[in-house]
Amino acid sequence: MKPALVAAIILCLSVPARAAYEDEGLTEAAAPEAAAKTGEEEDGGALIQEEEEDLAAFVTDYISKDVQLKGAFLLEDKSAGKILKLRFVSIEPEFRAEKNGVMTVAARFRDDEGGKFTVLFRLKNGSWGGLDIFKIELKAAPAKTAPAAKKGN
Repeated sequence: MKPALVAAIILCLSVPARAAYEDEGLTEAAAPEAAAKTGEEEDGGALIQEEEEDLAAFVTDYISKDVQLKGAFLLEDKSAGKILKLRFVSIEPEFRAEKNGVMTVAARFRDDEGGKFTVLFRLKNGSWGGLDIFKIELKAAPAKTAPAAKKGN
């Protein structure tokens, strides 16, 4: 009785998984094409070939979904040892390409006290052909210097 119940459960769970697999366009016909990659493509790491507008839209979409989920963009400031609650301001127009096809996109944020922060999003090609944000870090703020004291006569 138990093996039949387990088999029925597995069968019921495999149907939605198969439908989701087909909805994503990942049928068996596409699998041999993926296996036909040359060694150069795999070893060299694929380069991100997105336009700058696409990268900006991808990061902006990620931020908006994160804010919808959590109510704010939360990021840990490791140097201060606290969690920052940030509001999105803008994406910096220039992106930086790094080795192994990694792109860095910088975004500007503000907190409730009016502090300005730059957050770096590191992107690379994902395992399913899309983009992945694999690292988010707070850019170190420049050191604050005290104003020079004026000497009086």
